[in-house]
Amino acid sequence: MIIAAFTGAGKTTLSKLYPQTVIDFTCMSYKYYLDEDKEPTETCKADPNLDFRFGWEKDYVQAIKQHMSDYRILLIPSDRLVLLLLEKEGIMYTLCYPKREAKEEYHKRFIERGNSNHFIDIFIGRWDYFMDTLESDSYGKHIVLDSDQFLSDVIDVEKLTSNL
Repeated sequence: MIIAAFTGAGKTTLSKLYPQTVIDFTCMSYKYYLDEDKEPTETCKADPNLDFRFGWEKDYVQAIKQHMSDYRILLIPSDRLVLLLLEKEGIMYTLCYPKREAKEEYHKRFIERGNSNHFIDIFIGRWDYFMDTLESDSYGKHIVLDSDQFLSDVIDVEKLTSNL
């Protein structure tokens, strides 16, 4: 199962709660050329100084396909290019994103977890664009998070994995 969750929805936390069955399948190492000995941090996400890998989404989707059998649930970012490629491949996903009115709450989440101003400018500055894109997705299933909700509040990992 693939859950494509908006940034700040709790992918990392859910994967830490269920490390045997859930993986936070991050895209940073596919999207950017990174130092192999350094783990990406919240502060480096969307850093304009990172070297961008053009066409990264194709390699990322190939990696998703390769790892789908390794874990019961893959958590991925809700990147539109990735979602389009998954749809093209016939791979179903569930979208998880906040209700539109949660913009200020997510702004606070990004600050609290240490995201850079550049990251915040992207995801809060383009909030309506991201929400429009997610809301209009007609391929994936949708889970809309209420205020103060995270993935771990709405995804019953034990129930989902017992049916797989």
